Amino acid sequence: MRPLNRWYDWIEARYSKRSLTRAVVVLTVALLATQLVFVWYFGSVGLSLREIGYDADDRTVVIDGDDEAAFAREYSPDHEVGWCLYGAVNETHVRIDDVVHADPLSKSADRIEFTCVGETADQALAGENPRLIGTVHSHPSKDESELSRVDTMTWGRTSPVVEVMGIYTEEDGVQFFTVRSMISPLAKDVRRPSASFRANR
Repeated sequence: MRPLNRWYDWIEARYSKRSLTRAVVVLTVALLATQLVFVWYFGSVGLSLREIGYDADDRTVVIDGDDEAAFAREYSPDHEVGWCLYGAVNETHVRIDDVVHADPLSKSADRIEFTCVGETADQALAGENPRLIGTVHSHPSKDESELSRVDTMTWGRTSPVVEVMGIYTEEDGVQFFTVRSMISPLAKDVRRPSASFRANR
């Protein structure tokens, strides 16, 4: 006799079908409840960050003019576009070394999904800085570059990985935020390619 059949016979001999059905229903409800709590918790992290209103990050984002121009160059008014940011972060500055267009998993007029996994692998293979410090995505339906409610919910799930989140709009350009400043964007220092800057790693 197979082990599974033995277990089945053992359970059937001790419990009625009604009891087994009730147990299955209870376990199913418990599993669904656990998943809902999981989604609520990680979503609420992002919402609570915005409600607290952290607005005290006085660091400056340093970015080359050519890299900043990539947002306008690759922007589309028809759907959201995403970018991966590579660089370094210290107590006074956020330095962006590379802006890489992200290959989306899905995209629409008001949403985009991307991971930066493939882009980071390409950075490493090319011998470039593979340290992902954040992302930028566009809001084609907005005039101001600010975090949306969905952005803060998403950040609640990705904040251990994404240190900087940028929003680009055609009217307002790109603005950068951190979990320490989710309302007011960080100051920007846009530099020419010849300018040099070294952040303490």
